[in-house]
Amino acid sequence: MKKYVVTASVLAGLSMISGTAFAQTGSVGANFTKIDSDFGDADSYGVDGEVIFDVGSGWAGIVEGSFSDSDDTDSAIGATGHMINRGANNAWGGFIGLTDSDGSNVLSVGGEYAQFFDASTLAANLTYSTDDDADVDLVALNGAYRIFASDNLRFDIGASLGRAESGGVDADVNSIGVGVEYRFDQSPFSIGAAYTRADGDIAEADILGVTFRWNFGDTTLKAADRAGKTFTGLNSALQP
Repeated sequence: MKKYVVTASVLAGLSMISGTAFAQTGSVGANFTKIDSDFGDADSYGVDGEVIFDVGSGWAGIVEGSFSDSDDTDSAIGATGHMINRGANNAWGGFIGLTDSDGSNVLSVGGEYAQFFDASTLAANLTYSTDDDADVDLVALNGAYRIFASDNLRFDIGASLGRAESGGVDADVNSIGVGVEYRFDQSPFSIGAAYTRADGDIAEADILGVTFRWNFGDTTLKAADRAGKTFTGLNSALQP
């Protein structure tokens, strides 16, 4: 029962934020992920969303929330806050996030940058994450190149290069992925799919995900990207 209460709370919280006078754009989505790894298969489902709001002088804030669960693993709930400066052709800033899964807390901080072109976006961040309960530290460079075939059809190419350390032992954690998202014209709804291949010194995995989203406060996927959504989900090659 607890996981359903958490799910409802995430959705309700984002809905309340979206109704404030300062909210500019955002979305709430439901997703399903299928994972095939060296440790076995798993199906995961969840909800996530973000609100992007203008704070003046070219600055914007982003608040993200997520919840995921699986029959094979513990549920996880996370929140991330960004502060970014938006220019005519680029944006930059930083973020801090916290994810909790059955008492194991992962704290992440980092800096991020995006360059906007006429029909594409190149974005990257540098992230440091630590889990004191599991004694694991991770430094990762994450990037995405997003191509807009139209204002409401986006193709993604993503990659992550990471180095984890635990108890004096180091391991590489890398991934590469592709994705697509389409928003129906004159509609707040969009659908997306993505595939990610994760390789590391410990294990390998194939990850397939689909998502259904309700978007608010903007008219197209490209407009949302330029408002700041380009920075959401950058810590994974599974872009949607």
